Amino acid sequence: MGAVTVAAGRVPGLGHALALARGPMKFIQGLRSQGDVVTFYLGTVPIHQINSPDLIRRVLVTDAHQFGRGQIFAKARQLFGDGLATADEPVHMRQRRIMQPAFHRDRIATYVDVMRSEMREFVDSWRPGQIVRLDRAVSRLTLAVTAKALFRADLGTAAVTEVCRSLGPILNGVTKRAMLPDVYERIPTPGNRQFDAGLRRLTAIVDEVIKAYRESGADHGDLLSMLVSSEMTDTEIRTQVMNILMAGTDTTAITLSWAFHELAVNPDVRRKVFDEVDTVLAGRPVTAADLAKLSYVERVVAETVRRHTPVWLLMRKALAPVELGDVTVAPGAQVMISMPALHRDPALFTDPLRFDPDRWLDPRASEWPKAGSLVPFGAGRHRCIGEAFALAELATALVTVSQKWELRPAPGPRVREVARAFLRPNALLMALQPR
Repeated sequence: MGAVTVAAGRVPGLGHALALARGPMKFIQGLRSQGDVVTFYLGTVPIHQINSPDLIRRVLVTDAHQFGRGQIFAKARQLFGDGLATADEPVHMRQRRIMQPAFHRDRIATYVDVMRSEMREFVDSWRPGQIVRLDRAVSRLTLAVTAKALFRADLGTAAVTEVCRSLGPILNGVTKRAMLPDVYERIPTPGNRQFDAGLRRLTAIVDEVIKAYRESGADHGDLLSMLVSSEMTDTEIRTQVMNILMAGTDTTAITLSWAFHELAVNPDVRRKVFDEVDTVLAGRPVTAADLAKLSYVERVVAETVRRHTPVWLLMRKALAPVELGDVTVAPGAQVMISMPALHRDPALFTDPLRFDPDRWLDPRASEWPKAGSLVPFGAGRHRCIGEAFALAELATALVTVSQKWELRPAPGPRVREVARAFLRPNALLMALQPR
């Protein structure tokens, strides 16, 4: 076996923590040129970053049985319990089988109607010339869509506001706590206080919704009804709901924000979207059957997911000695995959920072996921169960907004990427122009 490649700049006692804190994506992206497996340290804890698409596929798919969930998932599991987004096998597969019917292709078709209705209400509230903080607005939108489509719950304006307010500190807190020693959690920092308060608020809201479902006894034909009718306890159901809110709503909102940003700064792309939407729909509301006909919109969504993959790190833990290339990873060692760094590798994608929907016309595009060079939703048995739901939601939102509005960048801070729980825009101010 070859020697382990250790990232440059290691500081005694701190490892690479300072470099990672100063610029997470710059640091992680820089590791890609140093080898297929590069080790960096958080304090004294080694993290093995996997850069080779072949090895990434091994970790996530072919040799997935040799890996468990990583450090971030372990921390999330402590806080939210064993849910679909955090559980290891065999618990994960049992839960997935229970929940899979809610994400079947036929169900997705019915969800599109709910998505469109929520989005029409969203855009109908806008006014010509208005300046909106779009990244915040779409967070409320995606939460409302998830609640209506998967839980059919009318959370109410106050509850939606509370969930939006709570999710950010919780998600950011989970990532930070996974990267820092456990003692950090006991320090009464403002971030820790916000995290604890947010978790209490979110738990109370979810418990109220579950209680209402139990008391009504009605089958609403949604995921929550399915869970309530299963043998799960209320605590287990809460865990699943929290997992879906944690894993699905913010990532979709961030991706949608980036999609509108790219339309706003790329006039040619925006014009092609408008032309296709006008031609295919001729002014009528979009349906699930229309999405397959909107091929350019589909490519815009795919390119946004590649260029702006919101999940910036995925961690696994070796369960046994594993040989990855020239490196033997010891049992218990943490392995990390950075999807954005992978998707921005010029060796894999031509001019990767350019937003180019037509790169998806490349005949090789269908092979990218199989080769391990494109994994925005993960891969293998832990691949995101809500992938089809998210893609339909993104396309429906782009179409519904584009039928009525043209969004242009408004004066304000330069839009830049910041790494928190996810890779998000720092602020996205948009001026609204009727089409």
